[in-house]
Amino acid sequence: MNKTRPAKYDEIKGKLDLKKDVISVISCNTCTRLSNTGGEKKLRMLANRLRKDSFNVVDGFLITMPCVDSYIENVELHPSVNTLVMLACSCGCANATTHFPDKKIVPALQDRGTEIIVDSKTNTKRWRVPKT
Repeated sequence: MNKTRPAKYDEIKGKLDLKKDVISVISCNTCTRLSNTGGEKKLRMLANRLRKDSFNVVDGFLITMPCVDSYIENVELHPSVNTLVMLACSCGCANATTHFPDKKIVPALQDRGTEIIVDSKTNTKRWRVPKT
């Protein structure tokens, strides 16, 4: 599982064109939701913030795992959309680039890394974010 942190909002805005971009916000509903950087709540918050700043956000999609082809290939974007703002890890953003080669992809998150910890006494696994 990938742990993420939000990119700075001004950095996201700096990659968007207020006059030309027609935006769809896409969020992972697995890793980023568990990282508290994605999921439905964060998707709505980012879309509303962009709209408040006069960006043309026409829709949003909550995808179980955008890094997996079988989930992202079912997304049907509005025909006017030319820009995807991704609440996803770098794998999800890369997969969006593959499936939507004609769209501008704007990552809204940064990867922090993944760490799996195995408790040898109970043989249970848990993951932890490396300190970055």
